[in-house]
Amino acid sequence: MDKGTLIGCTIGGLLLFCVLLSTGYESIYFLSIPAALIVFGGTAAVVFIAFPLKSILNSVRAVRKCFAGAKSDEKKIADQLVSFAASVKRSGLLAQERRLDDVRDPFLAEGLRLIVDGLPAPTVESILSNEIESIQHRHQQVRNIILHCAKCAPAFGMVGTIIGMVMMLTHLDPATIGPGMAIAVLTTLYGLLATNLIFLPIAEKLKQLHESEIQVKTMIVRGVLCIQAGEHPRIIQLKLMTFLPRDERPDDEFERAMMIQQDDNDEQTIPFAMEDVDEDAEEMKQAA
Repeated sequence: MDKGTLIGCTIGGLLLFCVLLSTGYESIYFLSIPAALIVFGGTAAVVFIAFPLKSILNSVRAVRKCFAGAKSDEKKIADQLVSFAASVKRSGLLAQERRLDDVRDPFLAEGLRLIVDGLPAPTVESILSNEIESIQHRHQQVRNIILHCAKCAPAFGMVGTIIGMVMMLTHLDPATIGPGMAIAVLTTLYGLLATNLIFLPIAEKLKQLHESEIQVKTMIVRGVLCIQAGEHPRIIQLKLMTFLPRDERPDDEFERAMMIQQDDNDEQTIPFAMEDVDEDAEEMKQAA
């Protein structure tokens, strides 16, 4: 389970529990099946009316990711791209087809297959960009469903309040005032809690997960196009490391040691300050 989600649920649960204890009333007084049915049942009914069933099922699967926790695979994918670029430098692009079966990320595998098949760079970029736009559309639709729930829950809380008021005013009897008032107040409480403690936090979490995934997809597109352009693996690594947080980069000193210089032909060369100068670095110095 995602640690942040677990901490948030724990804090929210403890907060409500402490509030109930401080009131001096038993928690059973805050439980009302009719109020819960009005708020959550009404919200569910509206969602099924407003959105296609397939989109609703996708939103349920997406919400599970909020609790399961997202795996950070930027570093792993960046390493795969650099490794693939080094293999291309040694053996050529056409010889890499057998390596595609080892790529687990579908988007990365698709991008590498496009360049191995020999498609031009504008076509590769267009196909991958269209795929990213499709992902953005699906994610936005899922988030719209959650935001719609957040909007409907307080509204049905007010509906429950009106129902409770009608129950009290129809029969001004001490026996009916208590249940009617309970529904009137608890539906409003349930609606506000559902919106601010469930739906809005989930929508924000989905937004963060979406931005993280799009960041990875953008990094893949950049790396694939650099490999197709024949750039040196070290330069590709430098470009991909800019997508990673500093604490996940292999060596911050390595990055700070990068300097852009102009050679006699006004071409940019990038010397790499590394303790172990390998054959690739030597080739770059000679090419410069």
